[in-house]
Amino acid sequence: MGNDLTNWVIDSILSEDIKKEVIVYSGRFQPFHIGHAKVYDHLVSKFGKSNVYIGTSNKQGGPRHPFNFKEKKEIMTKMFKVPSNMIVQVKNPYSPKEVIEKFPSKTTAYITVVGKKDASRLKSQSKYFLPYKKGSVDNGYDDNGYVYVSPSFGNISGTDVRNGMSKGDESKRKAFFKKVYGKFDPKVFKLISGRLSKVESVMESFLQSINISNVINETSHTPTSGKGVVDDGPGAFYGNMLTYQKEMEDVIGDLGWDIVSYLMGDEAMESFDTAYPKGPGRYQVSFFPSGDTMDGQKKRYGKDITGRPAYRKWAKHIKKVALRLGMEFVKFAEPKDIENLTNTIDTEKQKTKKNNLKENILTEGGAYGHMNHPFDTEMNLTFGDLKTIISNALNGKLEFTREKTDGQALAISYRKDRGIIAARNKGHLKDRGLNALDIKGVADKFANRGGLTDAYNFAMRDLESAISKLSDAQVNKVFKDGAKFMNLEVIWPESVNVIPYGQPLLVFHGTMEYDEKGVAIGADTSDAKILAGMIKQVNADVQSKYTIQGPPVVKLPQNTELSKMKSKFESDVKKLQKEFKLKDSNGVADYHQAWWEQYVDKNSPSTLDNKTKMGLVKRWAFYDKGFRLDKKNISDSKVLDWAKKTDKQDQAKISKQNIRPFEDIFLGVGAEVLSFMSSALTVNPEKSLRDIQKKLDQIVKDVRKSGDQKKIAKLKMELERLNSIGGRNKIVPNEGIVFVYKGNTYKLTGTFAPLNQILGLFY
Repeated sequence: MGNDLTNWVIDSILSEDIKKEVIVYSGRFQPFHIGHAKVYDHLVSKFGKSNVYIGTSNKQGGPRHPFNFKEKKEIMTKMFKVPSNMIVQVKNPYSPKEVIEKFPSKTTAYITVVGKKDASRLKSQSKYFLPYKKGSVDNGYDDNGYVYVSPSFGNISGTDVRNGMSKGDESKRKAFFKKVYGKFDPKVFKLISGRLSKVESVMESFLQSINISNVINETSHTPTSGKGVVDDGPGAFYGNMLTYQKEMEDVIGDLGWDIVSYLMGDEAMESFDTAYPKGPGRYQVSFFPSGDTMDGQKKRYGKDITGRPAYRKWAKHIKKVALRLGMEFVKFAEPKDIENLTNTIDTEKQKTKKNNLKENILTEGGAYGHMNHPFDTEMNLTFGDLKTIISNALNGKLEFTREKTDGQALAISYRKDRGIIAARNKGHLKDRGLNALDIKGVADKFANRGGLTDAYNFAMRDLESAISKLSDAQVNKVFKDGAKFMNLEVIWPESVNVIPYGQPLLVFHGTMEYDEKGVAIGADTSDAKILAGMIKQVNADVQSKYTIQGPPVVKLPQNTELSKMKSKFESDVKKLQKEFKLKDSNGVADYHQAWWEQYVDKNSPSTLDNKTKMGLVKRWAFYDKGFRLDKKNISDSKVLDWAKKTDKQDQAKISKQNIRPFEDIFLGVGAEVLSFMSSALTVNPEKSLRDIQKKLDQIVKDVRKSGDQKKIAKLKMELERLNSIGGRNKIVPNEGIVFVYKGNTYKLTGTFAPLNQILGLFY
């Protein structure tokens, strides 16, 4: 059957007539104003209300992006009656997958809307887009998109709105608001005016404090290699100086770009002004975009260049200017000023220049941490350990086994002053969850996310209801007033990943305790059982939407058929050892190091010294980016070019080849064990299995129809993985098992891994 699935992929793809046109009007909309509304109304009159979507991002920060998606949506719906369901958050304005992938690829045409000035640029830079002509739309969005050039309505820009709503007294700002929005709404006015005034105040104060001309001149002559750029040491926030240096350059550079954008305005790239910041820098660029071609100027600036080469030079120089401006702003600003300027959704990451790090979303396990496979290099189990785990799994002797659940991760705690709270990033864990999300915060975070919205909203309400039934002493024992967060899984029938359990469940996994800085200081898996037991004692385990329980403990099967497989899987492990003459005492990391050493020896254009060779091995085998790919570390230009190409294009693919034999062994062990078990959570296993198989079949058909070569290649690879561990016959309605070995928690997942990848191609 697995082969049949693979063969479906290579079936011929039949063309079909276009049945629907989807029009996506994308933009920053910072903020959305009457000019945008008139374009939208025009599109509705031309294409129909049910076909026109507005796409915009959730990017927030700096003078040019003061509003997040939720706020932009509020402005559109309240002020211009744009239907809420037609406003979609998108990552890429010219590839709005979030909109178009809801419709069949072969029978749906995608039309993007641009202004006149952007039409030629889009046409020149992308072969995907064709000009829109009524009656000539005959290709689905997999083949190409269409560009509709909208007429302009008025001459107001986002910059005009930002200026009009941030400057002058309140009466002037109110008058301007009525002009650009047609009516007055106090809440929306407060949102727009208040936000823009803060940004304006900080920026104006900063620009008055420095000499822009001096900064530009110094930048033209000062190298910005990064050495000596940072103004503080790594402290306890970074692994090494290189990491700190790069992080700080990113942060400072982003701030600098905000300042450059503020100076340039919306029309910078269409301007013909040669003065800073819109034009070239001293001795850096001759004349861009047009410049003065007088002989005297040519002598001063050198050879005249135009077009794309000129833009590249200008962009390179302006990047240096941005970095320097960012450094100057950090010196000038207080933490609150940085917070006002950047104004991100999670402002805790902007409180100081030291901890201005990227938001780290808590993934599987949430605050509890990542769940490892036995072969993961960071655990570095020995080959002897791997054999023991295989033996214990097949003989039913793994310790502390429980069913691994396939739901949505959530980390919650409880504070006496706030009630139930949830952590979605590391900043939420600080100060005993002081800035964590309450029930409303979670609702806002997951608004308009389909089944996921209900899943999290109902979960928070049911958890609040259940935990409120406990005594203060009981709650404090588990949560320590916000210091400990319980990791749990939200299982909601309308928000299924792979396993359809057929019932709504909240499953506790364990707690993690954090200090005031949000650093983990201890874990306790027993808290899951304790809290679930407390809730059941007060008859609060069955709530309005969910049943609440602790980790589902399972007993491993003890079967002679499983025991017989031990020699087969141990033999596979021995083959890996034999490849590099490794002993049972050698760790998994030793294998990967030897494997990559062999790869470098075979593929390097020339023989490398040991320092360079091991630098590349550590970078590729263990993702240690401390070894930089530059002339300082690799003097041979051919080797450097090869290393850069491998790093950028091939490393991920090669790593998969390297790890694949270990995956096949342990996914195979997991598949065999799970085939002798039943899920403790699945209501109707037979129906659940049929649903999974049906979904799999549909995905294969959808990928075949899509014509997307990347998806087809991905599908083929994952079907091969599935077939290597038993194929369709080994699919079970069970994600896997979790067990403890030498004090650490590991997982065995079987067919779930390739299934999850396959279903993720479209769902």
